[in-house]
Amino acid sequence: MIKRFKDVRNWGAMRGIDGATFQRQYQRFLQEGVEIHDANNNNDAHEVADAIGDTIVTLINLARTAGMDAEDCLDQAFGVIELRKGLNKDGDFIRYAKLSKDDQLICDQQQGNPGDQYFTKDMLLELTPDHFKA
Repeated sequence: MIKRFKDVRNWGAMRGIDGATFQRQYQRFLQEGVEIHDANNNNDAHEVADAIGDTIVTLINLARTAGMDAEDCLDQAFGVIELRKGLNKDGDFIRYAKLSKDDQLICDQQQGNPGDQYFTKDMLLELTPDHFKA
């Protein structure tokens, strides 16, 4: 899949997109996000998939205009969130630091490592989706 990211960058370079401004690529990203919303509202799974793919392309290009690689951005972000504790509320993951005190207690009981907003790496091996239910 990483090859596909390179393919996108080559595609963008060929079309001059890598010379676009950050603002222009950001606007394109926002447009694609709206298309995901619209396609979902129309119950059009094919268009949802297409719009998600287009959004990923715009993010790869956006990273490029900022002088970054999307893979590095993803790696950096995942490095921060990978060990984050929290709860799933109605399909939305709420990180520990943003939970109410009562929900932090529930989180501590279900996930361990009381009072800390992060897991240790070895704790990840024992967690299931049930540990994250509010």
